[in-house]
Amino acid sequence: MDMKIRKSILKIGIVSALLTAVLTVDSCKEKTFLDVTDPDALPTSGFPTRLDDLDLMLIDLYGRMRNGYFNSGLFNKIGILPDHTADQGYNGADFNQYALLTTLPSDGPLGQLWGGHYENVIRCNSFLEAAERIRLTLVTADQKKQLDVLEGQALFIRAMNYFYLVNFFGETMITGEADKAKMGVPLWTSVATDIVSTSKERATIGQNWDLIIADLKKAETLLAGKTWDIANKPRVDIWAVKSFLGKAYVFTQNWAAASTTLKEVVDQSGKKLVTYDVYRTMFNGMNEFNSESIFEVNFTPDRKDVWNNTLNSSTQYGIFISPSFLEDDGKAEGTNGFGNLFVHDENLDRFGFTDNTTATEDMKKPAYFQMSVKLRQEKKVDPRMLVGTLQPWVDSIFVAEKWRKVTKNRSEGFPLTANQAFNHRKYVLLDRSVWSGESESLGNNMYFLRLADVYLLYAEALIRTGNTAGGLEYLNKVRRRAYSQPIDAPSAFDYKTLTDKTTALGAGDHLANDPLKYERWAELFAEGQWWFDVARWKLGEKETAYYKKVKAGTLVWNDRKYAFPIPEREMLNNPKMKQNPGY
Repeated sequence: MDMKIRKSILKIGIVSALLTAVLTVDSCKEKTFLDVTDPDALPTSGFPTRLDDLDLMLIDLYGRMRNGYFNSGLFNKIGILPDHTADQGYNGADFNQYALLTTLPSDGPLGQLWGGHYENVIRCNSFLEAAERIRLTLVTADQKKQLDVLEGQALFIRAMNYFYLVNFFGETMITGEADKAKMGVPLWTSVATDIVSTSKERATIGQNWDLIIADLKKAETLLAGKTWDIANKPRVDIWAVKSFLGKAYVFTQNWAAASTTLKEVVDQSGKKLVTYDVYRTMFNGMNEFNSESIFEVNFTPDRKDVWNNTLNSSTQYGIFISPSFLEDDGKAEGTNGFGNLFVHDENLDRFGFTDNTTATEDMKKPAYFQMSVKLRQEKKVDPRMLVGTLQPWVDSIFVAEKWRKVTKNRSEGFPLTANQAFNHRKYVLLDRSVWSGESESLGNNMYFLRLADVYLLYAEALIRTGNTAGGLEYLNKVRRRAYSQPIDAPSAFDYKTLTDKTTALGAGDHLANDPLKYERWAELFAEGQWWFDVARWKLGEKETAYYKKVKAGTLVWNDRKYAFPIPEREMLNNPKMKQNPGY
């Protein structure tokens, strides 16, 4: 059964059988007094017992990737507000504290993030225990190999869930050996069998990463040489495992291992950076699973998924960040979704667009349009601004059967008269309407790993191991693609040193002469990656000084903000839990 067919299974999920006591009475020995058998339930005695059963469980694990960081109701806050990719036009609960980084243990989204990923971990553990039981019944080498492939995918998924848990809730990210002894998150590698075993103390940061790396190294062995056909392309393959393992080595500062592992992906995977034209659309439901893609969280449109119910298979993230546009009368402004979030104005200066026009009437003037187009044509602004943003009164989207000019992003509670209010472009719909019946949910895949990220991680590892020239070359490969240059040939846009001038032109921007950090920011903009770089490079104070404020208020930095607080419910339910410092 291929992944396309199995998509429908995600909408049902894997139902756990309920163990019930059989009630009997002395006067009725030949029949049960109360039969509570559910004919539609999967009995624990009969499921899972076969490889096909395990594959159904595995598909459930893939589906649950959207039950955590990639859940649209979490990513629209935690994915793009703490790192100031976005500012909010919506003055509402949950949004303000993530933009200001004033999160509290009682914040609902934090509980969802923690609970979602731990639920996923539990499901992974259940799968892995079932796999070991079934392994004892297998006879042929082919069956055992099939099980290896299934198990390798589950280990990757468990590692992915722990990756987000430790990076959001661990006391710190690793900047030196001493950090490995600080508080990480509790580790469950088996299913709890009683109430006592549901409470665990926090493992260390080092122990968290040891498990992530061990899972990936085992998956590397189990999935050795494994690639997939077109029907199964959403699955984890060997190159996804190696890429993730290389990233784990970077995050743990094992630079030699990172360099070796990532070089395998670069040299042997057959992956290639796509052209700039493909790059511009591969976040918008087009050109998915392309030559650059390494692992995508796979979504499919689902008309039943109006409010992002986690039993279904689509996402609403692109609706939360939807662009605004000019209506038919040439006066009214509509939005292709909710449009609650706009691109923080300071990001425009960082892309090299230093014009500060904010008045709508001035933006509508031909002079503004001509100036903007000229900057693009002359590549005075980083072309990745055009990948991640839609500029008011310059760009257009296709909505309700016609091209419509984009306007300033919609606001709800905060006035945007003093803001440029560029719209988001990554992961939004560009070619159809949301509310007109064409689609009430989105199938735009979201990237967990792609080759440009691997190139930048590899560049960092090369630089850290003393190969500055090699590191610069891989930074430049990524930059050349952005500027539509041949990827493997020197260009006029290349960096010559690690302190060369970047495109960042904002006053006091610490990325102005830091190509490594700038390239990660610009290339992965709005993909939910930058916060982890801010935290591992300890850039919080510098970023706060640069962005200065959000619509909800003035930004104030405190180092405790590198780690989110442990959710209140976990603190109450787990007597062994300790809170992060400062909360």
